[in-house]
Amino acid sequence: MESQEQFTDTLSYFGTCLSMLCGGTTSLFATYGSSFSEILGFTQYETNMVASLGDYAHYMSAPLFGYLSSRLGPTRIIQAAGVLMLCGYLGLSYAFQYLDAPKPPQHQSHYVASMSLLFALVGMGSKAAYMSSMATTASNFKHSRYSGIALGIPLSLYGLSTFVFSSIKARWFERDSTPARYLKFMAVISAAAHLLAACFVVLRDTSQLAVAGAARRRAQSATKPIDAQQQFSDPLSAASSSETIEMTETRRRRMTITNSNDELPTIGEDAAGKRRNSLGNVATVPPIMPLASANNEVPAPAIREPPIFHRFRKDPTAWALLLGLICFSGPGLAFVNNCGTMVRAMSHTSTLSEEQIGQYKDKIVATQSFFSFASRLGIGYFSDVWRTRLRLPRSGLLVASAFLMIYAQTRAAQIVHLDELYPLAVLIGVSMGSVFTLAPTITSETWGANNFGICWGIITLGPAVGGHICNLIFGFSWDEGLLRISSRMGPETPQDRILCDNGCFVPAFVTTTKISILSLFFFTAVLLMPRILALCNYRWHL
Repeated sequence: MESQEQFTDTLSYFGTCLSMLCGGTTSLFATYGSSFSEILGFTQYETNMVASLGDYAHYMSAPLFGYLSSRLGPTRIIQAAGVLMLCGYLGLSYAFQYLDAPKPPQHQSHYVASMSLLFALVGMGSKAAYMSSMATTASNFKHSRYSGIALGIPLSLYGLSTFVFSSIKARWFERDSTPARYLKFMAVISAAAHLLAACFVVLRDTSQLAVAGAARRRAQSATKPIDAQQQFSDPLSAASSSETIEMTETRRRRMTITNSNDELPTIGEDAAGKRRNSLGNVATVPPIMPLASANNEVPAPAIREPPIFHRFRKDPTAWALLLGLICFSGPGLAFVNNCGTMVRAMSHTSTLSEEQIGQYKDKIVATQSFFSFASRLGIGYFSDVWRTRLRLPRSGLLVASAFLMIYAQTRAAQIVHLDELYPLAVLIGVSMGSVFTLAPTITSETWGANNFGICWGIITLGPAVGGHICNLIFGFSWDEGLLRISSRMGPETPQDRILCDNGCFVPAFVTTTKISILSLFFFTAVLLMPRILALCNYRWHL
């Protein structure tokens, strides 16, 4: 029976890993994002609007899917993830296949809204798979001392997803003139993988496991003989036990023996069914009090805790973590969503062909994804060692990741050559992967694995807000730079001859560098908040 449960748990864990591997594909937007302007005639601001609204749907649906995962179970949510991603990718494929010409300005806003809605479906499906898989893993491994690595493996596969599918695109779909066939492939593979994973994912009933463990311990203790001489070998324990028995017996005799000289009224019922004593008065029966313990103490009534949402909302640690993720993930997502556009801007001074430029974009995206995967996997194990062996808080690693993000944004603001994008992708991948492994683990340990779905769903609203702000900053900076170049070249210059360079996006990264500095402040607050609250409570009690 135990081996069968272990086999079921193993299949469930592999199911969550499969769902995460095929669910983290929203970052693939960088591989086909430039097609919105090249094929559909979108401006860079409109293209970033599509990416931002997709990120909003991706992150803001997290509380909903976290709540539904705890109510309906992971199976239905993973199935819904497959359906949402199927509809979103098929719709995008249809748009690139049949709407392959720039539209009149009066109809352009409708196409921007439609593409935003379709990409939002992809983002919602990705977050549904993420929240159901992570809530299941956090609940199944909440009593394990290696909860960090247990959460780190699915999270690393979620980061590896972009690497896998961007490599597939570079291998088999790069010669296509439009991304329609590739998006159709993503629709089929996403739906099939999530429907297959839903067949194996199981949420364990930890209460039954605890009862079974207690019964097993009682059975083992019952088989051991108890020596009567050793039971009260300690004279203090023997004296206290005999005193307890004597007090109990005295109290029992005092309650049962009545005084024959006292006249106690007899109690009976009248025709109306009311209980009356021998004097004709209505008998009042005192309420039953709880049994007293051996030292004559009445147990205190249980204090009902407020709902998790109200406790979470009033916790300053939650606000510090939320604001830190806003200022950290926004600059990172600005690079992740626009690195393909940056490749095209930096390639104008090179001798690369169109096919080579496309492959270069896929390699940059794959590099960022691979190092995000490696950092998620490595930081999961290292944070366990950091916490259990070194006795240090995991939030200290958040501060180190913030320093890494600040350095990456500083290098992005000083980029000159195309080859500098590779080390920049490595830095962004490592920092983003580390934080998105540490933050859910800290959430699970701080507010409980049972509340993980709701709490982490609220905190992940931070990347939605930060990504939207920084994406719009990048789009505005790009369009402003393009406008400056076109005014410098003159109005008679054809639009296809006006090409942006690094001057179109460097001002955006100057701004995002300042935003990432704020994340260092908030993550430091997360690190110091337990000590600050403990000090405040100590002074309050004084």
